[in-house]
Order: sequence, then structure tokens, then C-alpha cells
Amino acid sequence: MSAAPWTVGRYVVETLAANGIDTVFGIPGVHNLELYRGLELARLRHVLVRHEQNAGFAADGYARATAHPAAAFVISGPGVSNALTALAQAYSDSVPLLIVASSPVRRSLGQRWGVLHELHDQRALAADVTAYAGSARTPEQVRDQLRAAFAALRGHRPRPAYLDIPLDLLAESTLLRPQPLPVAPPPLAPDGGALLTAAGLLATAQRPLFIAGGGARAAGAALRTLLEATDGYLVTTVAGKGVVAESHPANLGATLPYRPTQERIAAADVVLAAGTELSETDLYTTTRLPIPGRLIRLDTDPVKLGDHYEADVAVRGDAAAGLQILAGDARARRGWRSSDGDAALHRSRIEAQLEGAGRSMLAAVRALRAALPADGVVFSDMTQIAYLGNFAFGAERPGVWFHPSGYGALGYALPAAIGAKIAQPQRAVVALAGDFGVQFTLQELATAVELDLSVALVVWNNGALGQIRDDMRAAGIAPIGVVARNPDFVALAGAYDAGSARVHSAAALTDELRAALNRPGPTLIEAVATDFRDS
Repeated sequence: MSAAPWTVGRYVVETLAANGIDTVFGIPGVHNLELYRGLELARLRHVLVRHEQNAGFAADGYARATAHPAAAFVISGPGVSNALTALAQAYSDSVPLLIVASSPVRRSLGQRWGVLHELHDQRALAADVTAYAGSARTPEQVRDQLRAAFAALRGHRPRPAYLDIPLDLLAESTLLRPQPLPVAPPPLAPDGGALLTAAGLLATAQRPLFIAGGGARAAGAALRTLLEATDGYLVTTVAGKGVVAESHPANLGATLPYRPTQERIAAADVVLAAGTELSETDLYTTTRLPIPGRLIRLDTDPVKLGDHYEADVAVRGDAAAGLQILAGDARARRGWRSSDGDAALHRSRIEAQLEGAGRSMLAAVRALRAALPADGVVFSDMTQIAYLGNFAFGAERPGVWFHPSGYGALGYALPAAIGAKIAQPQRAVVALAGDFGVQFTLQELATAVELDLSVALVVWNNGALGQIRDDMRAAGIAPIGVVARNPDFVALAGAYDAGSARVHSAAALTDELRAALNRPGPTLIEAVATDFRDS
């Protein structure tokens, strides 16, 4: 191997390997062949997907499951444009996804000669959906831009990065050799003065409430201490789901969109929001959650401390570190939760509002939970059953329920689940999708079959774009374009040589899912919503 030539393509791949990346998702093409020569020499694992968007989604799932950067290779032009959706999803959900792309030869760039895969400015396309986007023209720029990309991937708020390299530069010889790049910076120490003010507000709060997002996932122990000392409530975003066990008597769960929880928030005299944007896709009912009480915000991202939520106390710093300091200062007292009841009482009010299709979906989500071990992982899609699952799927730890919250890309679930299963083959992994959205990326069943991955794909078949249909009806609009002819999902799975089953009840879903997770290869389980029964 040492006698093999060192090209820039090989240097790129060896640099990824030297910095902890052991798997690359992608599709080889004429313009990125030199990256694949590098893969052969570096002996990194390559996973062939069926679409470049899915390469990004699969790498996203790998990164979410491991909390480490993951990479995908795409060709110039259509490969880049196909991957933009995955980059945007990763950006909105703070996922460290790296896309390495080729571009046409250097002398043609910007000339509009009509060369193969020509775009006026590839880097500019990626710049809007990444924390860092580079376009190298020399080996030294490749080195420097890889350093910048990894800084974005490993930053206090990890986000995706992009680098494109002309195909003639990828083939060029270089004396550069890979080096470990700077590791993730230590957690950002919170501002002591602001924390002191926050501690004062919490000490006198009669009705404290905590909101934890994805940036607070490492703060579970501190949050439990604060909840039990202040006798307050916890609400999480979907990204923060499970930071404290959802069975804890203080945890209202991922219930921000629901009126009973919004009433709790409106009644709170002090709200501490840690590691969360409090974005529209955390709430869905409004773009700004009304918070009449005093608001404390704790976040590493300075933009979040100065947005449309006017914080009374803004603390820039690592959420876990800040909450740990506040927990150390907390003094136990009885108060709000003791008088108003544990979280289970308020969660039951949400469940009581469900009827018809909502009850069927609740039964299915509970069946899914019953089939999975405690550390089993679900990757969900943009579908009604997943919106309910954001609340109803019981999470006793973080990192077991992943949803494409911010950008909301259809088709996310299956390729992301494949990436997660490759990253952690010992864990049970399920993809949960609707009957329409799953058809965006169903071709990745072939990838799972090729790799013999024991992934279960649960398809909730309600025969429609159910959420859009319901929204149209609620708005007084005739439901146009929301009912489509579905394929025979069981037969389609068989065509891919995957396992399959069709179920009509919660009990059957649990049984089939348990069986699927214990057999080799992927299994598609179609849950027929129209006659689904809670039995």
C-alpha cells in the first residue's frame, strides 16, 4: 500500500479515516472515481445507496446514532443537487454530516461551456444549508478546507459541512499526508454572572417549568435534580425526548404542541429553556410560544439568545454544564407539582382528546414501543403517526426516537435507519413511515437486502396523504391530490427479496415486529390503518 501513489483523492479519504470516519455512503460516478481509488487504499467501508439524497440521509442516521460525524460522497451537478435536501435536514437538526463532492475540471469552472454536470456555483448551493461550504482549487486548499469542515462538524453546535474538489485536482499528485484534525472543543463554560441571576429567579419561583431541547441531551442528571428540588415540570422538544425518563413524575414529555402543556407553560412564573430553538416545528400551533413568566435561556448558540423570544436572562454556554451548576445551588421545596399533580395526569388529558384515527395510531405507537428493547431506535418520517409518536412513544433515555423535525423531509426514515443500523448493528432499529412518504425512498430496501441488515420498516397505510387531507378539510378546501393509488407493499417487498407482513391490530404489529428484529435481512410490515384495532 505504501508504494501506491498519493493523489489528492487518496489524501481526502485517508484524512477522513485519520479523523474517525470509517464508513462512507454514496454512488460512484465518472467525476469522483479518484475518491473511490482512495477508498480502496484506505480500506474504508463504502455503502452503495440508490439515490444521493439517501446517501445523505443514511449518513445522517449514522451520525445521529453515534453522535459523531459521518460522510457521503456525491458527484458534481445532479449528485450535489440531490444531496441538498439531506444537508438541509441535517442543518436544521444540528447533525454533523459531511458531503464531499466532485466538480468539473478547474479550467471550466464558471465559464459556462456546457461541460458535464455543470453548475454555475456548486458551493453557493450548499452554503445556505451548511455551517461550512468550501470549494478547493489546490491541494493546500483541500487540506485547509477539510480542517474548516471538521471544525463545523465538531463545533459546540454541530452542523453539516460541504467540500467540492474538481475532478482534475482529485487525480493530482500531492505530498500532503493525513493528520488528525483538532478534536471537538471543550463545552462552552456558561457565563457565571448570568447563571447567578438565573439561580436567583429559580430560587424564588413558585411555578417553575423547564424546557429541554436536543442541546440538553447530556443534562439528564442535572435536570432530574432541579425538577425534584424545585417541584417543577419538564417539557422536552422531540430532539430532547428522553433526556429525563418519560415515566418520571415531572416529565410532560414532547408535548409542546398540545393545549394542556401550553396551559402549564402559560401558568409558570419562571421558564428555563435549555438547548432549544423553540422553533415552529417544536410547536406546530404557532411560530412563537406565549411565555408570560420570566424566561431564562441557556444555549451555546448566541443567535438563539437574541431571537424573537425576549429572554429575561440569557446565558450563553453549554446546557449540561449550566444546568449542573444550577442543580448544585438548588434547595428542595414542595410546591407547584405537588399541588397540581404529576405529569401523568396532564399527559392523560392529551390522550383523552384522541379519537377515531388518533386512537388507532396511539395503539400502533404503543405496540411499536412494546416490541422494542429499552435501547431500540426508531427513525420516523413526516407522517401523522410519527407526529403522534413524538409524544406517545415512551422514551426512558435519549437517542431512541429520531424525527426530521426542522426541515421536515419526506422519505427520511428508511435510509436514516439503515445508516444507524450500520453504525450500531447490535441495536434494534425501526423505520416508521407513512404510505406516501415511504415511496420517496423505498428503493433503499435493496440496500438493506444487500447488506443483510435486520431493519424493520413499518408502513402506516391509511390510503392518503392523511395530514394534508385533514388540514384541507379543516380549512374548507376540497381534498384535492391527497388520495393516491398505493402499490401492494407486501408484494413490493418481496420483489426486493425482503421479508414482509401485513397486520391489522396492535397485538399483531408487536408480534411481527419482534419477529422481524430477530431475523436476518430487512422486513416491511404494512399496518392497515383503516381496520386497525387496539387488541
